[in-house]
Amino acid sequence: MTPALSVMFFASSTAGSGDRYAMVKDVAVLADRLGYQAVWVPERHFDAFGGLFPNPSVVAAALATLTSRCHLRAGSVVAPLHDVIRIAEEWSVVDNLAGPGRIGISIGSGWNSNDFVLAPDRYGDRVEASRAAVGQLRDLWAGRPVDRTNGSGQPVSVTVQPPAASDELPLWLTASGNPRTFEAAGLLGTNVLTHLLGQDLAELSSKIDVYRAARRSAGHEPSTGQVTLMLHTLVTETDDDAWRVAYRPLRSYLRSALQLELRAAAGGGAVSGGRRIALPALSEAVVDELLDERCRRFFAQASLLGTVDKCERMLAAVAEAGVDEVACLVDFGAPASAVADSLRRLAGAFLAPGLSLAGGS
Repeated sequence: MTPALSVMFFASSTAGSGDRYAMVKDVAVLADRLGYQAVWVPERHFDAFGGLFPNPSVVAAALATLTSRCHLRAGSVVAPLHDVIRIAEEWSVVDNLAGPGRIGISIGSGWNSNDFVLAPDRYGDRVEASRAAVGQLRDLWAGRPVDRTNGSGQPVSVTVQPPAASDELPLWLTASGNPRTFEAAGLLGTNVLTHLLGQDLAELSSKIDVYRAARRSAGHEPSTGQVTLMLHTLVTETDDDAWRVAYRPLRSYLRSALQLELRAAAGGGAVSGGRRIALPALSEAVVDELLDERCRRFFAQASLLGTVDKCERMLAAVAEAGVDEVACLVDFGAPASAVADSLRRLAGAFLAPGLSLAGGS
């Protein structure tokens, strides 16, 4: 069975002038029309890599006015950077703008220590704080009051306004590859959002087994939890077309990701996946070799880059690994026209068979 298909933004640069969000808006409208399940937007801070997305609720609120059907999801909200009441307030607004049943949030613990200039005292216990946010968000969404201290030092109970339009708030836990995160998601009864940046499909499959077992042990139905996998996506007429169009943007994307992780490590933090590394002195030749190897790996076994037939084999493989939804990462640098054609090809093959590439955006 083919996984559900969604669209994800993650890497758009703030470089250039004019409407920096034009591609985000156009792709969201197209995804809504073509039948994609959801549009995912991240939370990123203080870096051009993902710099369009300092607050996913703001972008989702704008997309709520442009779309009518697809879900609008945060992938992810870095919960330790915020008061959970504020998260619930913002997403209740989006829920009301979008209409019932269209939003969802993936909770991340954060890994880049520079992000935590917003909340420097929360970096050390960020994992525990992100887990605690799950239960707190569920309480707030249900209209249950939470206790706080007001500006006069008095204890008060507050509830979220406006009340949510949806009865439930679908929640994911973002897992960069640590099996303990998959287990925590299962115990908490959330869904999982993950990627293949530091793990292969065999490793992911074993972690999904951990997730399902944890759901069962906590009394949650094992099969109902949703595993969402981010995959770089550019579907083309031939595999050579994909390599020609995507190679340089993908290589640039991977270089930006590597540089961000090295800066995070240099700042004393744990990089994505919970790893702690020293900042190595890498020559440009070594970096080039590493990036070329990563590009080859992505094309061969960690993406939807290539023809419909190649992508069909990849979707079958991720389904076999236990993935329920693929979030197609589209903004890694390919031209907007190629991204639109790619989404139409994918939709024509798996969402609306026979769909023509004609018809504009």
